[in-house]
This record gives sequence, structure tokens and C-alpha cells, in this order.
Amino acid sequence: MKYRVLFFLLLLVSVVDIKAQGTERLRQRLLNAAETGQVFMGHHDDTFYGHGWTTGACEKSDLEELSGHRPMVLSVDLCPLELENGYYMSGSTWAQHRRAIIEQHRRGGITTISWHMYNPLTGGTAWDVSRPETVGQILKNSEARQRFLHYLDLAAEYILTLRDDDGMLIPIVFRPFHEAQGSWFWWGSDLCTARQYKRLWRMVHQYLSDKGCDNLLYCFSLSGVTASERDYLERFPGRKYVDVLGTEVYRDNGIPGIEARRSDFIRRAHQNLQVVQSLGERWQMPICMAETGGENTDDAQWWSRAVMPALEGFPVSYITFWANQPPSFGNGQGKSHCTYRGAVDAADFLRVLSGGRLVMCR
Repeated sequence: MKYRVLFFLLLLVSVVDIKAQGTERLRQRLLNAAETGQVFMGHHDDTFYGHGWTTGACEKSDLEELSGHRPMVLSVDLCPLELENGYYMSGSTWAQHRRAIIEQHRRGGITTISWHMYNPLTGGTAWDVSRPETVGQILKNSEARQRFLHYLDLAAEYILTLRDDDGMLIPIVFRPFHEAQGSWFWWGSDLCTARQYKRLWRMVHQYLSDKGCDNLLYCFSLSGVTASERDYLERFPGRKYVDVLGTEVYRDNGIPGIEARRSDFIRRAHQNLQVVQSLGERWQMPICMAETGGENTDDAQWWSRAVMPALEGFPVSYITFWANQPPSFGNGQGKSHCTYRGAVDAADFLRVLSGGRLVMCR
């Protein structure tokens, strides 16, 4: 009997080991890319919709149509899994969502998953900040907490279906509760204290781990301008709960003049990357630009004169551009945050890509 127990324990340890190896390989891959000067190119919802199209079939890609390659990093979201209606975005299903992640893994790419989680207190979207006590209620034994845990159950159930051809869980970079320094999401700075935010993050980490979701590297990411390490760490959940350090910088279209917009973008990117670089080097964590974009850019040299100079000198593992949204999104005013065939910056992107630092899937 004791030998059977010993065998079971050894088997359990080996399975846990294999899971850990998957995330550790991904972590090392991100670190190694940065060390060699490579930056993995990412795009949100790349295969679900794009500039002027929605297919819902995951067969198309703006970046592939332009360059012949899919992005190395596919960014997707878990919202609106909470609605339990079977659909992701633009008519695509969760089965297609899963297929896109599995195919991305097969081609040697990486997937990062954010979560604009519905407000578990009000039932509204992530942008519903009408009840500032939302996080506080989740941390208590309340109805909101039970709904929140149900959302986590749905997430865990789905994440555990993301498996490779050998049945092993696919390593994922998971980016929950991002942009916490702002107040446009129900977990933002005016809606909960730093202590509450950290408890919320740790609860999610522990809950999903207990459910067997050991394939997640957690990315902590802030937007805006991070003036210092102290600012960045104010809501930082702790090294035990974070694996990737991120920042988010968008081009400010409100600034008049292309040159001024470039300079402003580079300045803010450098400020933020200096902070995460310092922490990343100290803790041996990969750093990334988790979200960026130049909405409907009119800059024909956006890539060579803004994006790449913003990254120059920093060990950034990957940069993810937000989605190219068709006119059916955003009240009939679609916004493209990345390049595409026919865009004013398309030729510049191809020139930068040929330089070798920005890396796509082969």
C-alpha cells in the first residue's frame, strides 16, 4: 500500500513539474528574446476582426495580409465569458477563441490574455464604476463575492481546455486588472485602496492555482506615466504573484503635429520603461509594453521614427498593439491601433520588420 502511495506522490510531483516547466520555458524565452535584442510583435484580437472586416472564423489577420506573417504574440480577452452565451467577439465563438490560441501555440507563437471582467456587484461592464464599493464587497462574504468566484470558475474551466497536441496546458501570459492607477475600471485607484487591490489580485492568483491553472504567467501592467518605482509598486501585488512587468503607452492624438506626437510618445515610453527595466533586472523578470497603439495614424514613419526609438536601449520582450476595429465597432467609428495593408504606415512597418529586431511568427 505504501508503495502505491509513494508512486502516486511521485507521479503527482512529476505532473506539477511538467506544468511548471512550461511556464518557466515561456519566462526564459521572454528573457532570452530581450537579451538578444529581439522584441516579439503582438496584436490584440488579430484573427477575430480587423480594418474593415469581421469574420469570426479566425482565418484572417491584418498583419499576415500585409507581411505574410502572424504576430508572435496574440492578445485576446476573457470578457465576456461571464455572460455564458457562447460568444467572444464579433460573432466568433469560444470554440474559435480556443482554436486561435492552440494554432498560435502550434506555429511557435505566444498568447497573452487580458480580462475586462464584468462588474460582479452591478452586472455592468468593466467600465461600470457606479459602485465604488465593488472590490470591498468582493473581499467580504457577499453576493458580489459569490458572483466573482463564479466568474473565476468559468475562467478556470476555460483555461484548462487550452491544451497542446500532447494534452499539456499551453503556457499563457495572463494580464488581469490592468491600468489600476486610473479610475475607469471598477478596480481602479478611486474605487479601492491599494491594500484592497492587492488582496483582490492575490485572491485570483490563489483561486486559479487551486483550480489547477498552473500554466499562467501573471503580468502586472500600468498605463499613463509612471514617475518612479514607488508609483509602480503602490498597487503591486508582490513578487510571488507577478511574473511579467508591463507598461502601457499610447500615442496622444490630441497633441498637434506629427513630430510633437512622436516626441511625446518616446518620452513617456522611456520614462515608464526605465522604471520596469530597473525592477525587471533586479528581480529577473521579463518586461513588456503590454498595450500601445497609434490610433488611425497619419504618420508614415510611425514605426521607424516613434515605435522603435521608444524601445531603443530597453530589454523589452514584447510589444502588443491594440486591435484594429472595423466601423461596426465604437458606434460606427472603427479605430485601427496597428498597421494594415493600405495604411499610411504600412511600408514603414515592413522596412522595420526587415531589420530583424521586431519578430513575427515564421
